[in-house]
Amino acid sequence: MLSKKSKEIMLYKDTIRKKQFLKLAAQRGICISIFLPTTPLTQDAQADIIVLKNLTKAAIEQVEEVADKREVQVMQNYLEELQEDEEFWQFQAYGLGILVTPESIQTYRLAYHVEEAAEVSDRFYLKPLISALQPMAAYVLAISQKSVTLYEFTASQALESLDVADLPADFSDVTKRTLQRDRAPVGRLQGDEGAEILQRQFLRAIESAVRPVVSGSNMPLILATTQEFQAMYCSLNSYEMLAEQGVNGSVEGLPEEEIRQAIIPIVKELRQKQIQQWVELYYQRQQESRTSTDLATIAKLVIRGQISHLLVDIDTVQYGTLSELGEITTSDTRSASTYDLIDEIIIRVIENGGEILGVRQTDNVPEELMPIAAILRWN
Repeated sequence: MLSKKSKEIMLYKDTIRKKQFLKLAAQRGICISIFLPTTPLTQDAQADIIVLKNLTKAAIEQVEEVADKREVQVMQNYLEELQEDEEFWQFQAYGLGILVTPESIQTYRLAYHVEEAAEVSDRFYLKPLISALQPMAAYVLAISQKSVTLYEFTASQALESLDVADLPADFSDVTKRTLQRDRAPVGRLQGDEGAEILQRQFLRAIESAVRPVVSGSNMPLILATTQEFQAMYCSLNSYEMLAEQGVNGSVEGLPEEEIRQAIIPIVKELRQKQIQQWVELYYQRQQESRTSTDLATIAKLVIRGQISHLLVDIDTVQYGTLSELGEITTSDTRSASTYDLIDEIIIRVIENGGEILGVRQTDNVPEELMPIAAILRWN
């Protein structure tokens, strides 16, 4: 059952996968990209609508420079209709992305805050979606004798219970015994040996139900249960993103807020470990002359498909253009004839099968690697 807090603030967020991201990246033509922070509290949505109206005005002023009157009117209509859609504004999260062409409008509700942006170019501005593609989030599996719940710990640090088909309700649901400490014989086995078999049977049923939900998500799975159950579950687990650290101890009757608070430092530690591993790899490759932090150099390398790993400050923008030869032309101002060069480099790296690590100034990253750093496949 959801806690009172979870009922009051329900996030309605959208997912985005790599294939979908690359499809958006391939879009060419007249493209409006609008991003704004939002609130999941419906009663406060009017303030977000006002922000969108202002961003719409800024975007349409840019579109008028490159589009004909019909195209301008169509795109303006899309955005104004969205502003007036009362049902849409009832179901929001902490950020909103809106991508518009003369043919369509697409919206993405995000579980994290984004900076206000109104970009117009011949392609979409997609960098704010990187955190949705690689969320700082986790699955949390809380197991006790009397209950089993799979949660998602979102990028906004909310804990949301998930509906999972075939997930056992409790220990007796699987074993037909009242509790794990029931010492009644199991086949020819009795006592502790028989109880352990029942425990494994219980955990195996949980793992089987959870596996298809978490597989392919690239999100860590954190266990919240006793050390005994954690050890057993690890021995049965087939999900490669199972976290080594969990919430130790019985969660039977534990309020969800206490579980949420216990998860926060674990997720932060997992995030910092990811960054630290990236930095260590960077300095290893630096000894082999396989790194760069120069934007112009990185732009040439990305055209050759030479970048395997890219770290970027997702809040930094550098306007300009990138030629097919890898030459960049920078600009100090936004216009419909330019785009964010860092955004374009990110897309090229993903297209070539490279990995992106999006960071912010608040993350513990060496200053010399900000706002962009690349690890090369070869030198």
